[in-house]
Amino acid sequence: MRKVLIITGRYVPGFRDGGPVRSILNLTEWLGEEYDIRIMCLDRDHGDSAPYPNIRRDEYNEVGRAKVWYTENFSEDAILKLSEDVDVLYCCGPYSDYARTAMKLKKQGSIKAPLYIASMGSFSPEAFKIKGFKKRMFITYMKMSGMFDNVIWSVTSEREKDELKSIVGDCRCVIATDLPRRGSAEHRHEKVQGELRLVFISRICVKKNLIAVPEILRLLGDDIRIKFDIYGTDEDHDYLEKCMAALDRLKKTHPLIKWEYKGEADSNEVPGIFADYDAFLFPTLGENYGHVIEESLAAGCIPVISDTTPWTDLEEKDCGYVCSLRSGDDFVSALTELAAMDEETLSKKRISCSRYIELAGDKSVRESGYRKIFG
Repeated sequence: MRKVLIITGRYVPGFRDGGPVRSILNLTEWLGEEYDIRIMCLDRDHGDSAPYPNIRRDEYNEVGRAKVWYTENFSEDAILKLSEDVDVLYCCGPYSDYARTAMKLKKQGSIKAPLYIASMGSFSPEAFKIKGFKKRMFITYMKMSGMFDNVIWSVTSEREKDELKSIVGDCRCVIATDLPRRGSAEHRHEKVQGELRLVFISRICVKKNLIAVPEILRLLGDDIRIKFDIYGTDEDHDYLEKCMAALDRLKKTHPLIKWEYKGEADSNEVPGIFADYDAFLFPTLGENYGHVIEESLAAGCIPVISDTTPWTDLEEKDCGYVCSLRSGDDFVSALTELAAMDEETLSKKRISCSRYIELAGDKSVRESGYRKIFG
C-alpha cells in the first residue's frame, strides 16, 4: 500500500479553516482504504491558544481512515522525518510555512518523494487581489530562486490550471477534483409562498463577500418576507462588524427582512443546518471547489451563488442559480423567483438537487485525480 503524507494547516477536530479541512477529511474517507494516508497538521484550531484535548502530540494518532501527526510547529526536522519513508508528499496551499519548507528541502534534494502543492484556489483573479502585492513578491522570489522547479501542482479544474499558469508560468499540473462529503441530511423546512428562509455559511472574510448581501436584499420587493441567518467563523472581526452594520441599516427601511448572526458552525452540523432553509445565498468572490455548495445541494437547500465557482451548470440542471457579481440583478431575480414558489414547486428543484449531486459525486470518486497523484 502506497504511503502518502499530507501536510495541512489544520485537520479534525478543527473546523474553523472551512473547506481545506473538509477537503482532506472527504479524501481520507473515500481513499483511506486504498492508501496509507498520514496527515501532519497543527495541534489546535484557528484562533485557539490551547491544543485539542485527547491527542498525542508529535506522534501518529489514529483518526478515522488516516494517521494524524499533531504538532506545535512545522520544523524542518519534523517534515524531513515524516517524509523520509513516504511515496508522495502533498502540501495544501502554496503560501504556508510548511509548503515553503517542503519546497526548499525538495530543491536541496533532502526530500526524495514527489512533491505536490495544492493550489487551493490561490491564483484566481479574485483571490490574488487580496494582499496582491505580497503575493506577487512571493511568487517572483519563488520563481527566481527555483523553488517551483521541482513541484507538481494539484488543481481542481481546467480553469484553476489556467489561472495558476497565468501567474506561475509553465508548470506541471494534475487535475484532482475535491471529493464529496459522505452522507447528508434530509430537508426539513416547508416553503411558504411569499417568504424566504436564507442562509450564509462560510468563513467571514473579504473573499466570501458577505458584504454584498445587504445590497442584494435591499433591491428585493418590499412585500417579500425574508429570514436571513449567518453562520461562520469570526475570522475578520472588523469585516463582520461592517457587514452587520449594513444589515442593521437595511432593517430600518425593509421591516420584513430579519437577520441574525448565529456564530460558528461545526462542520458536522452543516448538512443539518442547510436542511432548515429554502436557499443558500453565497456571493463569493471565488472558490476552487466550494464544499458548502455541494453540501447545500445534498440537503435540498437551493444554491444562489456567484459565477466564480466551478458549479456553473446549476441552472441548466434546474437545481440552483448562478449569478453575475457585476450587479445585483441576477441575485435579485433568482431570490424573487424563489420567493414566489410554494412547497410543491420548490420540492421539484430539491429533487433535481438530489439527482444532480448524486451523479456528480459518483463520477468524482470514480474518476478521482487523486489516484493519479497518489498512485
